[in-house]
Amino acid sequence: MKAVRDTLAVAWKEIQLIIKDRGSLAIFFLLPLLIGSVYGSINLQLAGEDEQLAILVNVLLVNEDKAAFGNQVAEALKQIDELNVEDISTKAQAEDLVATGEAAAAVIIPANFTRDIDSHTPSEVEIIVDPAQPEGASIVTGIMNQVVTEVTIWGEIQFGIRTLLEETGILVDAGSDTLRALEAQNTGVIMTTLNDMRQQPAILVVSEDLEGESTGGGITTYFAYLFPGITVMFVFFTVGMAGASLINERDTGTLRRLLASPISRSAIIGGKMLAFVLLVCLQVLVLFGVASLFFGMPMGESPAALILLTIALALVVAAMGVLIGALARTAQQADSAGTILAFVLAGIGGAIALSATPLSRSEGFMGVVTKLTPHAHAVEGYYSLMAENAGFAQILPQVAILLAMALGFMLIARWRFRFS
Repeated sequence: MKAVRDTLAVAWKEIQLIIKDRGSLAIFFLLPLLIGSVYGSINLQLAGEDEQLAILVNVLLVNEDKAAFGNQVAEALKQIDELNVEDISTKAQAEDLVATGEAAAAVIIPANFTRDIDSHTPSEVEIIVDPAQPEGASIVTGIMNQVVTEVTIWGEIQFGIRTLLEETGILVDAGSDTLRALEAQNTGVIMTTLNDMRQQPAILVVSEDLEGESTGGGITTYFAYLFPGITVMFVFFTVGMAGASLINERDTGTLRRLLASPISRSAIIGGKMLAFVLLVCLQVLVLFGVASLFFGMPMGESPAALILLTIALALVVAAMGVLIGALARTAQQADSAGTILAFVLAGIGGAIALSATPLSRSEGFMGVVTKLTPHAHAVEGYYSLMAENAGFAQILPQVAILLAMALGFMLIARWRFRFS
């Protein structure tokens, strides 16, 4: 019990010092709120009040067909809100623009597309994708499959009706205009019936998670990445403050006086860590609360898992602060190192939302490097809980990794830290 009382006493002293540092508190709370509000408002304006879109995918379109079905595909693409479609005259120009990263993909409609569909001949629509933008390329490919399927169905129905009329010979004496009118009329009737069946299908497919809840999407899902990413980035700004606090107390002799009192070294370090753990938890509570209240950010279905993940994140931050305090020579050096680490690790760890999903889910070298940071595992855990309604068990790997990192930082700090 004495160790607990000593730890709480040290923590309370540290909290009082933190409260007096108004400038740092402004950075920890007001700055992320300002940045989050700006980015959130911009995305809401882009999406519109009732839209589900968070990010536009830039797509280039080369329509070499210029006939009925080619124009139909082009018009369908331009009406899809998720795509920002730009007409390009040649395939070579589109390839160059995709190669430089100015578009996620380019859609090439071949010259004989309408003729092939009309005669029930196989045809290909080429999609050139940027491998550096896998999410956008996947979106374009999925949409194109749906659009082309619609056109193919229309073409098959037209071909079937034309073949039936020709083979039966019922309208052998009818003129070409009459045949085209009948073909169009029958095609329209069949497509209208199909559309009605889609509106009221015999079998309704509903996407649900493992808990039986319907899954969501759109801009609220993107906010489940944007705001946790900003929060994770700014909670690591307390690392420099924690390290500088330790060095200041060592240099001023406060640590020596504490050691002269009946307080153990573990209680001293534990109390300081507890203060910064509470600070991080308060940051997360405030920032998530504002994001949920004003921007509709989902909070998921497992509050206990959110709390556990936040505590694990806070322990990593506090442990890294102690590590910085053990390695840095001066308080200024500790503060500067903490600030630099906060920015660098945020970029590497995917805390800055530059894509639709966390960077930790990307493939290749960058995906591996990202997972070496605590930021990536914290953001992945929050995204899984909020956007995908993951449960307690699903985020245990992220929690375990964060706790392991915190333990590693603490062991190194204990080995290197000098109390005098």
